[in-house]
Amino acid sequence: MSQNKNGIFVQIDYWLLDNVFQPITNRLPGEKSNLRLGMNLMLGSVIFSFAFLLMPLFFFDIGFFSSTYNLLSCVMVICFYMYVHRNQSLVREGFVNPLRYFLSGIRIISIPFTLYGIYVWMTSVGMMGRFTMLYSISNILSVCGLYFISCNVNPPKKKEEQKIVFAENPFS
Repeated sequence: MSQNKNGIFVQIDYWLLDNVFQPITNRLPGEKSNLRLGMNLMLGSVIFSFAFLLMPLFFFDIGFFSSTYNLLSCVMVICFYMYVHRNQSLVREGFVNPLRYFLSGIRIISIPFTLYGIYVWMTSVGMMGRFTMLYSISNILSVCGLYFISCNVNPPKKKEEQKIVFAENPFS
């Protein structure tokens, strides 16, 4: 008997990639529009991460040293964004996307963190709920961006040839 050597998380990852995000990518107009959409979602994640960093600093007078974790997470998000931006030139139309495999571990890990962030946001109240909402939005944008970046780029659709039909003039 052969056993499936992929874990359940890998199967869920590939199912999401192939059955949820790839059909959306196939319907997007333009060349490499999934990469542009994914990069824009990742940039939105960076912006919400900065908002998550800066809000406690302004509202509670917390110093940068006290929010070292938030600062380091923002630096990591920026570094990851720059890595993906630099490597998107590897993606070619009609070929398997190499970022699909490069980013598989990050996609698998980011889903539980996103679900946990949403849980924390839903259970928190007051001002802390607003802070965690920014963190949850950042995680959601990051996960969606990762999946869109990991989708295969299909070659552009061929334009249908326009048939010119000459009709006889019925009035002559």
